[in-house]
Amino acid sequence: MPVPAAIDAAGLTKVFHGGVVGLDGVDLRVDPGERMGFLGPNGAGKTTFIRLALGMLRPTAGRVALLGHDMATNRLAGLAGAGYLPGDLGLARELTGRRSLDALARLQRRPPVLQADLLRVLDLDEAALRRRVREYSRGMRQKLGLVLALQHDPPLIVLDEPTGGLDPVMQARLLEWLDARARAGRTVFFSSHVLGEVDELCDRVAMVRGGRLLLVRSVEEIRAARVRSVQVTFAGPVDPAAYRVDGMGPRVEVSGATHRFTLAGPPGPLLAALGRLDVRDVAVEAARLEDVFRALYIEDGEAAA
Repeated sequence: MPVPAAIDAAGLTKVFHGGVVGLDGVDLRVDPGERMGFLGPNGAGKTTFIRLALGMLRPTAGRVALLGHDMATNRLAGLAGAGYLPGDLGLARELTGRRSLDALARLQRRPPVLQADLLRVLDLDEAALRRRVREYSRGMRQKLGLVLALQHDPPLIVLDEPTGGLDPVMQARLLEWLDARARAGRTVFFSSHVLGEVDELCDRVAMVRGGRLLLVRSVEEIRAARVRSVQVTFAGPVDPAAYRVDGMGPRVEVSGATHRFTLAGPPGPLLAALGRLDVRDVAVEAARLEDVFRALYIEDGEAAA
């Protein structure tokens, strides 16, 4: 039998009081074991989608299922396989970190098999766990929230802006840990406006604006479609026609033996052409997900104007 999607949304729509559209007809399928980044600025609809997917909000139209369970009719079964960290994390301030972990572990259907590993990765020791949450810094609260969300090894990991408040070292550790869980078959779905972490971790990315889904593409597909800056230094004078390939910009800036130009699409054909010449050095600027993101938002804004 076919394996159900980790998240399967069809026509998902949410209209708030006053006619404010939070989400507008979103179709999105996230496959088991996939690492999906959900991108958009504040107010784009990322959190609304997540709350609808988890049954925290009732959709105005459309449907959504988690792990094969329709969230309108079988919400508890869907949530049983999910681990969720909200962007607006609220914790019981008078409890210690340890009591918080133990209390939630008793409520979760799965045992906290990953608790010790997460505490090690996120550098939360027993001395920190003995303190009350009200004494925690923002970063410590975020670490505790991550352990609470993930300690039971959920098949579906849903994180809303998970690296907020974490220092760069902790961010890198978290992304590495999430990558390992995905390779172990877990599904990772997280919203972010930090493009670098999505570029580093994800298989696919979905971009939203104004509650509408702009695109869903693989990260590799997006990278391959971007315009790169290329600089080549030859051993001597070379006519640009000797290495011209499809996708090169019309203008090549020549400064002595150094040539600079742009390239759209994959660099393979260009590198093959350069391989027939006496090249001393070549630099190809990596395509950045950030460039795609900004270009799409600019184009979409101009189209709406």
